[in-house]
Amino acid sequence: MNLQGKVAVVTGAGAGIGRAVCLALSGKGARVVAADLMENWAVETSKQVREAGGQAEPFRVDVTREEDLKALFEFTEETFGGMDVLLNNAGILGGPRFPDALPKYWQRAIDVNVLGVAYGIHYGVPLLRRRGGGVIVNTGSTAGFKPHLIDPMYAATKAAVVNLTRSLTFLKEECGIRVNCVCPALVETALEDNTGADFDENSKKDFVGRRTVRRGHPRLTPEDVAGAMLELIEDDSLNGISYTLALGQPWEKIPSPAPQPIRPAQSTDKASA
Repeated sequence: MNLQGKVAVVTGAGAGIGRAVCLALSGKGARVVAADLMENWAVETSKQVREAGGQAEPFRVDVTREEDLKALFEFTEETFGGMDVLLNNAGILGGPRFPDALPKYWQRAIDVNVLGVAYGIHYGVPLLRRRGGGVIVNTGSTAGFKPHLIDPMYAATKAAVVNLTRSLTFLKEECGIRVNCVCPALVETALEDNTGADFDENSKKDFVGRRTVRRGHPRLTPEDVAGAMLELIEDDSLNGISYTLALGQPWEKIPSPAPQPIRPAQSTDKASA
């Protein structure tokens, strides 16, 4: 896809990876809707895009609310006439370690990381169809491929994102929509601080304490991840790809495994004598 003149919607656009990819998309000539739960962050991202010579509009969205996603895409059509690219980037960590953590904390991770992506795809696909196709990129994690002892629930949500991506490859053949997933390892963002901001004191102590062993580990930059997202958007041959990124290791575009064949149901009727 040539991004010049295209319209892209980015959730979780207020900071980190989301802000970096908004700037990267704009640099390729795309017009951007920067959507985030924190409206002032979305405004700042849009401001930076405009200062760099691009076009962007902020929008406040809670991706766990269907009404917010509907409103986001209505705003996009009204403002830019449609959508060509959707980046489901909003996400949080799983919270204090499951299963001991309070359900309200890990339930929030499921709502943001899984339902937020599902709602985005459900309500975003009709816009892409009306444009004759497009691209969806979901933000997963390398935690979606292997056990993650520090944060099991985060791993579960990202595994769901990876397999949902792989299970939507049929959209390319049916309506020209490619669906891919970027799966970074540690990234230099404020994700830990943002996730733990509303925890009670004991939960926050557990959440932060389990992550101290990872402090100081080499991390990707948001710009690294944004560059990988652009690859998944621009290369029309990529569909169902999980693009794993880790500092100091080869980056790998993992194709979707072949789907399980659907066999016709066997009749249980016995032939008449």
